[in-house]
Amino acid sequence: MGTGPRKVGVFGGSFDPVHEGHVHLARLAKEAACLDEVRFMPCHISPHKTGQPPTEGATRARWLRLALDGIEWARVDETELRKGGPSFSYETVEALAAAEPGVRWYWIMGGDQWKALPKWRHPERLAALVDFIVLARNGAAVEVRPGYRLLTVDGEHPASATEIRRALAAGEKEIAFLHPGIAAGSGSL
Repeated sequence: MGTGPRKVGVFGGSFDPVHEGHVHLARLAKEAACLDEVRFMPCHISPHKTGQPPTEGATRARWLRLALDGIEWARVDETELRKGGPSFSYETVEALAAAEPGVRWYWIMGGDQWKALPKWRHPERLAALVDFIVLARNGAAVEVRPGYRLLTVDGEHPASATEIRRALAAGEKEIAFLHPGIAAGSGSL
């Protein structure tokens, strides 16, 4: 590690279930921003996803540990799961920054989330503490916002959590882009 602050990316999501696409996109973000670490942050309850409740948090955290085993730069952070209630990104990063003041924080997100960011709760408070790494599909243009530090990375992966949940519910045994240990131990979602 060089001089300067430690660079840590936060990759939030439901990870229901985590799949190879998540790891691939995190790796792209890590390499583009020269991050020291990426923390996969499963949310307790996403305020942006309504309807079907997610798989229990401890199970999603276990799946993440399984999928990230042996990847030295990646770790699971259960901050939002321990907090409970809706997961608001600005609260998470404010807590992380208070606990680890020497870190330069990055928020990893997809282009669709970047477009929706102005509707998030207190996006300006999040922007005050992080650099955003936006994974743009097919080199899509990403809107620059005054006061927001932004790094755009061309990144996509064909995995779909929706399709993986469908395959698991159908009892399929070999599912593309899903760690075999997750498929074997998940039961139905």
